[in-house]
Parts: sequence; C-alpha cells; structure tokens
Amino acid sequence: MTGHRTGRVNSGDVSLFYRLFGAAGRTPILIMHGANYFDSYDWIEVADALARDREVATYDKRGFGESGWSPSKDYSVDANIGDMLAVVARLGWTRPIVMGHSASGRLSIAFAANFPDHLSRLIVVDSAMGREEGGGQRATTGNPPLVFATVDAAMAHFARLSNPPRIAHDRDRAEQALVKVEGGFMLKRDPDFQNTRPQGEGAELPQRPARDVWKDLAAVRCPLMIVRGLRSDRYAPEIIARISRERPDAAWATVDSQHDVAGQAPAELVAAVQMFIADA
Repeated sequence: MTGHRTGRVNSGDVSLFYRLFGAAGRTPILIMHGANYFDSYDWIEVADALARDREVATYDKRGFGESGWSPSKDYSVDANIGDMLAVVARLGWTRPIVMGHSASGRLSIAFAANFPDHLSRLIVVDSAMGREEGGGQRATTGNPPLVFATVDAAMAHFARLSNPPRIAHDRDRAEQALVKVEGGFMLKRDPDFQNTRPQGEGAELPQRPARDVWKDLAAVRCPLMIVRGLRSDRYAPEIIARISRERPDAAWATVDSQHDVAGQAPAELVAAVQMFIADA
C-alpha cells in the first residue's frame, strides 16, 4: 500500500472527510461507499490499487464515519449530490469516473442523469437500484444511535446480517467504526441517515422532484458498467433482466463475493474496473 492523503471539505451543513490516493495522470476516480456499514476506510485497498496511474478519492458520506452528521437531518439525494460536487471541486477534477456501491449506486445514477457533463464513466457496484437506498425511503428522525456494550457485541450484531460487512469479522475494522461513549461503543453513523426531509432552515431549501431510478438510468449517457457480487442478494433475477433490457449497452462484471465486494473480492473488482477504464 502506497499510503494516501486525507482532507476535509465543507458542503452544505456538514464537513466531509475524504481520502486521496495516487497522483494526477489519467482520468481520476471518485468512489462512494454504501450504507450498512461501509465508509471510505473499507475502500482503501481498492482505491490504492486503482491509483497506480491516476488520482482516486473516496469519502465518508454525510452522517458516516469521520464526516459530520447533518444538523438539519438532510440526507436527501440533492444534499448528497451537492457533496459529490463539493469533493470533486475541491480536488480540481472536471469529469471523473464515478463508482458507487450499494446505496451509492442509486446516488451515482442520479448524479450521472442530472449532471452528465460532470463525469466521464459510471460504475454501479452491487446496488439494488434503490431498494436499500441510504438517502432514503423513510422520512423519520429521532432514531437512537446504535450503541453496543462491547466491540464484540457490535461484531456479533453485524454478523447476523445476510450479507455481513467487514465490521462483522475484522476487529480492527470494528474498532475503527465505533467510538467510545457512555454505556458502550457507538457506531459512527447518524441513525437518521435515511431521512430525506431536512428540518429547520434546511426545510426551506428547494429540492428536485423525486424521480424513478429507472428513468434516471435511462438518462445516463456516459459508458456504464454494472458489477454484482455472485453471492450477494442485491440483484434479483428480475432486476438483472430489467437492467439488461433497459440498458443493453451496459458492461457487466461478476465477482465472487457477497455484498461487501471491496472486502471480499478486491482484486476481482479492481481487474474489472481496470478493464472497463483501460482507455480512460
């Protein structure tokens, strides 16, 4: 691993933490993590491997990891797209390759549909096309944070998921994902991260009308690749069939992993991405 730089950029009502790998060269790549539970830490190995001939950045989305929790509870698609634009602007990039995993797959599709001149290629990694969108399907706030008595208890909690994230089996990762609080260890994720209706001053900000993910997918004009985990449950046969029908031009790659593609099949993912962007 070559190491990387870290930084922060303000966007809306939050401060975003990002990691930057490599040096300026070929088309840069922006990587966005999913929601349960992944942040930029989980993408270090993949980002480092892709940064041999270009810059690669990955950041903690608002409400996750080392980034701030939104005081207005604004986790709308608009707010998240604003964050993407802020990170790209801070890095001085013009048309990066955008890669979104899980919930960020839906977000990256919305970005490509609404800002076609701000990216050159789109890679959607094991996303259920909005089913698990962390930006989100519910508009509730006031959810209690996830607090566990011990680190082991947190790991056991995530191990029960059908597609366990790295935190379930990697103690170092678990310790990085938690913060000590009174009564135990809290997951560094705003429990209201799915809220889409900002509160307070943020409630007055205009938002784009919600748009169906399939309409956004149809509006994507840049080259597109879909990556799916062979042992993941995110792509039901009907979803695969519809993507193939709606976007017959899309490239496909299958890697031997559950939903945690970056943790379970990093080399396969990197190889697939490198093939897709070989001329970029």
